Amino acid sequence: MTPTVLITDNDMGPADLERAALEPAGYRVVHAECRTEDDVLEALRSHRPVGLLVQYAPITERVLRAAADTDVKALFRYGIGMDNVDLAAARTLGIEARNVPDYGSAEVANHATTLLLSLLRGVPAWSAAAARGEWPVRGDLPDPLEVGVCTLGLLGFGAIAREVGVRARAFGMRVLAHDPFVADDDVRAAGAEPVAFEDLWRGSTAVSVHAPLTSATEGVVGADALSLMAPGSFLVNTARAGLVDRTALEAALAEGRLAGVGLDVWWQEPAAADDPLLRDPRVLVTPHVAWLSPGSVRRLRASAASRLLDVLTTGGSPS
Repeated sequence: MTPTVLITDNDMGPADLERAALEPAGYRVVHAECRTEDDVLEALRSHRPVGLLVQYAPITERVLRAAADTDVKALFRYGIGMDNVDLAAARTLGIEARNVPDYGSAEVANHATTLLLSLLRGVPAWSAAAARGEWPVRGDLPDPLEVGVCTLGLLGFGAIAREVGVRARAFGMRVLAHDPFVADDDVRAAGAEPVAFEDLWRGSTAVSVHAPLTSATEGVVGADALSLMAPGSFLVNTARAGLVDRTALEAALAEGRLAGVGLDVWWQEPAAADDPLLRDPRVLVTPHVAWLSPGSVRRLRASAASRLLDVLTTGGSPS
């Protein structure tokens, strides 16, 4: 019987890249469109795969137990974040669960920097005024900031955050970073200043969020952190929405502590069309596309498939 790899879901187009990687090695590729836990369970029962490629589908403990019963050896997620996969259950059941960590770092860093610069320079408000047929004089809207005198704080200091830091320094910004898992000397070697969590918020004109979403980091950008920022500060999040406490964010906007927010992620995606936060002129929103480019899509899909193949054929760690 031909072993099967199940693509639980994939909104990036036909599975030609995955088939090109897997079918010559003797695997059948089935492309499903699972949205719910029950959808995934039904696909597992129907196709009995040995490997999974996953985008957004919920890979819960219940799903993983069913996957173990069909002899699934490994799964790879299309992306970096793994918050839709129960990693503890995967470890317990002996299923290799991995991400693709290096496919679009430059795109996300570019997007985060674009949001940051747009906020500091007041682009959303000035653009909206021009679209209304207005040509405001100084004083009608807040003056754009001088980027080179601003300080950027990076919450998390992985590959993407480091690239954002490089871009920010190119504009003359001072860069602070907080990451409890990165040594201070490594932060300094990468061109940023290591600081304590509280000092990151106190010392930054804007903070860009680049931490993973875990039980320990959920809501880490909350009222306590935001209260430390100077009035008129900015926040950018291209990581995971759950890192930010929405109630605290709205309160910080209401009191003027945050003058602008750039978000590429939302608490429930897709965002509801009538969500009032979408209509707040101080909130610059993009629909989870920071990672997106033609090249990054190809790299993501090909890498996920080839890494899964490595594990399935060798039983070892993915290359």
